[in-house]
Amino acid sequence: MKGDSRRLFATAIPAVTLLVLFAFVFYLGQVQADCSIWDMEVNQTLNGWLRGIPVYQVVVLNLCNIPDGCLLGDIHLTCGDFSTSLPVDPLTFRLINFNDCLLVDGGNTYSGNVISFKYAHPGPYPMTISSVTCFPQIPPT
Repeated sequence: MKGDSRRLFATAIPAVTLLVLFAFVFYLGQVQADCSIWDMEVNQTLNGWLRGIPVYQVVVLNLCNIPDGCLLGDIHLTCGDFSTSLPVDPLTFRLINFNDCLLVDGGNTYSGNVISFKYAHPGPYPMTISSVTCFPQIPPT
């Protein structure tokens, strides 16, 4: 009987730890799941010409519709080997590595914010949001 109670105790501790860990991860998931890359939209249109080279306008929108808003930051886009004949402010958009560009110098954007820039290149770069960091807003108490 004494051996059985030790075995039960040894089994119960990991189960309780696992339950607490699951509850904590579930709570974090609830907070973090409020926003994602799907809350960002990238639109790109031909906007004119620069010495015979097409100029493209890129507009990135934070479409998050959470009532208190959501703050997204560290926004990365796919961008191939991005280069341009038209200077782009590196604080707005810049190439970090092949197919990895950083928006607003890694800073944050709130719901409804629009970030835009133009670039000149013989063809458009396929740009999509590849990653963001979601900073859940704490509702006022």
